[in-house]
Amino acid sequence: MVGLATVKLGSLQHQLKALIIVVAAVAMVVAALRADIGLLILISLTPFEFGFYGTNSDQVLVIALTIVMAWRIRSSAIPAWASIGGMALALGGFIASIGAHNQSIALEGATNWLCAILILYIALSVLRERKDASRRMVDIFLGSAVIVVIFAFLQKAGVNAIVGAPYTAGHPNSFFAYYTVYAGYVALVATLATGEILIALNEGRIARVSVYGAGLVFMLAGLTVSTSRGGIVALVGGWLMLVVLNTRRGSVLAQIVVILVIFAGAGYIATPASTIGTIEHRFAKSNGTLGEDKERFALHKAGEEALLRDPFGLGYGNFSYYLSSNVRSAHISQTFFHAHETPIQVGLDSGWLGLAGFLILFACPVLLVLGYGGGGIQTVRAAAFAAALVGFMAQGLYDYFFYDQAFEIFFVAMVWGAIHTLTVESKEGASKRSVSLRSLRNRRRSRGSLATGHIN
Repeated sequence: MVGLATVKLGSLQHQLKALIIVVAAVAMVVAALRADIGLLILISLTPFEFGFYGTNSDQVLVIALTIVMAWRIRSSAIPAWASIGGMALALGGFIASIGAHNQSIALEGATNWLCAILILYIALSVLRERKDASRRMVDIFLGSAVIVVIFAFLQKAGVNAIVGAPYTAGHPNSFFAYYTVYAGYVALVATLATGEILIALNEGRIARVSVYGAGLVFMLAGLTVSTSRGGIVALVGGWLMLVVLNTRRGSVLAQIVVILVIFAGAGYIATPASTIGTIEHRFAKSNGTLGEDKERFALHKAGEEALLRDPFGLGYGNFSYYLSSNVRSAHISQTFFHAHETPIQVGLDSGWLGLAGFLILFACPVLLVLGYGGGGIQTVRAAAFAAALVGFMAQGLYDYFFYDQAFEIFFVAMVWGAIHTLTVESKEGASKRSVSLRSLRNRRRSRGSLATGHIN
């Protein structure tokens, strides 16, 4: 019946939107019964965004699933720092909306962050006993990213089916709103894929190495085709952090370096010479001589001044009103939605309180991985999640992505992945130590029984 009804909606876009609404309704029912499957649906569909009148598919899914799964949250499963950071970020957004010029859009942004934080808490509560949950999530990310990159290549070739024409001609953005957002997503998944290749190599899983290796090369080509400097910065930042986080694992460190060299070379070979030339030209002029760079730096300055001036923030989506009323600069040609600097813009959206919460959520997973030290090869996965966060922030020093709700979900997914992997690793380590102690005690008892002439 739904299929017959969608035919009458006319365009393919309208039919897809109707299908997404049906999927959201089904997802609500499934998630109410099986929260783990609800989370799987959310992660699988988040990269594929379609706009609606006044909302988008991500908002429909995130809000709908949060409503039906929130009751599964267990405070005992949430680390104190994640609880404090998440609530500070959400609360800061609602406080900032009180004095916002446009309160409705400020409340919408605060609500989006609240839902993302609750999704983090739901995942921590529901998946804490699922040892393979973080690995499965990376698998989902890889599959989704491959589809996203396929549509980016189609856009580049002039085929705009389903996703429409790119926002900026010559720069494919696939299902995302802008080409730098698309590039940031691909860089994030490429960092995760690099970690999985290393883990699979150490486990001798050649088929998994082959699948992830092919996927990584494809994603690298998809990243460069966007010619986004920010996306390349995110990838390089993520890769470098992956090396740093594994410096205390000698053999693993050497393998990471070899893998990075091989795949960097493969990505370079897979990229057309004309695209490489364009990227090199853009980086060569990244010292502020380009008009877009001058404008970006002017926006940075305006955002920093606004944040110092208003510790409670402007409210989500209200930076443009501040620009039009308070800033006069020859380098700013339009009233931008954001200040092109993620930490500053988060502070503008949710005040100093929200910024503090955001920095806690960002920094704690990285510090936890740094402090974990040794651990098994599975710890590399936690390092990959933390490295992806660092790569995202490296790009975020020159851009801002949280106007796209998908990146709020990606952000909390990386935080959850690091927590979950380290928790599983520590439990397995404790279990192995317990088994070793029991084995040692049994051997001692056996020797004692033999010495006294008893058979144990």
